[in-house]
Amino acid sequence: MFALRRRQRGCMVALLLLVAACGVAPPKTGEIGAVEGFLGAAISEEPRAALVARDILSAGGSAADAAVAAYFAMTVTYPVAVGLGGGGVCLYYDHRSNRAVTLDFRVGRAAAGGSIAVPGALRGMALLHSRYGHLPWNQLVAPAETMARFGHQMSRALAKRLRPQASRLHVDRTARRIFLRADGKPLDESETVVQVELASVLTRIRTRGVSDLYGGEAGQQIVQAAARRGGRMKISDLRNYRAIWRGTAKTPVGNDVLHLPALGKDKNQGRKLLSLVLKTSPSEAGAMVFGSEKMALDVDGGQAGLVIGDSFGSSVACVFDMNSAFGAATTVPELGIFMATAAKEGSGGLPVLGVNNHLNQTVMAVSGTGGPNGSVAAAMVAMGIMGRDQTLIEAMAGRSNAKGRVQGLWCPKGIRTRPESCQFATDSQWHGLAAFEAF
Repeated sequence: MFALRRRQRGCMVALLLLVAACGVAPPKTGEIGAVEGFLGAAISEEPRAALVARDILSAGGSAADAAVAAYFAMTVTYPVAVGLGGGGVCLYYDHRSNRAVTLDFRVGRAAAGGSIAVPGALRGMALLHSRYGHLPWNQLVAPAETMARFGHQMSRALAKRLRPQASRLHVDRTARRIFLRADGKPLDESETVVQVELASVLTRIRTRGVSDLYGGEAGQQIVQAAARRGGRMKISDLRNYRAIWRGTAKTPVGNDVLHLPALGKDKNQGRKLLSLVLKTSPSEAGAMVFGSEKMALDVDGGQAGLVIGDSFGSSVACVFDMNSAFGAATTVPELGIFMATAAKEGSGGLPVLGVNNHLNQTVMAVSGTGGPNGSVAAAMVAMGIMGRDQTLIEAMAGRSNAKGRVQGLWCPKGIRTRPESCQFATDSQWHGLAAFEAF
């Protein structure tokens, strides 16, 4: 009898636990796990940024939300190419309006000239979020803030690009303290990097928005630091800076349309490059578009690529730019922000989006970085897929003789309706990551 009662009590406990488990509410929008099944994909040159973006997609965020979160993450984990002092260009396709646009947030030049650029990326990300974001702004900044304050292990991607810049960073006290050892040698992969000053700035951005860096106390500190470096920036240059929405340069390919950035006098460069890579060698195509001198530039400059597609069908492809590795290799010491160098012309790099307007969804997204060489590499991959019927993996392998770095996604039957048809790839030579939910 005693044994029977004990078994009955055991069954009752098990039943109560089962009922309690069934009563657990599923994750809500804004919580990781809110999206069931395929959640999209994030491909980045820096792996932790891709993981941050994946979590945002899992929480129900749009491609825009994920791109903003990845950007902030890379300001911490990949400052060689992405920073609050830098700029860039994104292409965004919105499935709801069935429209692709260019977001131009390239760094500006101070009215009085000088060697230090006016930051653009922060304004650009705020603009992207305001139009296409779903999740709260603070949720997108918080992961980067946490990594900066409590430290993160340096990725192989950053360690590889940090080594050749050690002598430049040694001159700046803040950069030296954060990224170099006492003997002047750079930190290596898996070593912990803590950026307390940058964490404080990210806290302000999370709670107050971007205005402080474009006119408040932080803005004044940027102006003062630029002056010490020979810059001629004034607070009015920061206050007057605006990121700009532009159209795209379109190239029809079968039932799809390729979209490239439309950036003033350079708006036809991308289309010309797409045509040339099908007819000639990468070096010849690049020289015909950019000139042989630019094609000889070091591909390890201050750029980073990012590609994201969400489960709704929208996508984004970005090229972030500091105009040189670690920008001017000098920081705003109170803020831990690297300042970008001013450039007379854009330093290259090319995002490309492929869209099927009949399906209202993305079929391809590619981002090429590393100056003009990165543009050529992106064009080769895009046209390998769309012009030669290659898979993404085949196209990425086929551009091995072209320099630069490429991130890409390819969904021939649509990223929303047939995600199992997709391929995602990061450039194997540069240690990035393609993060997505397994099918």
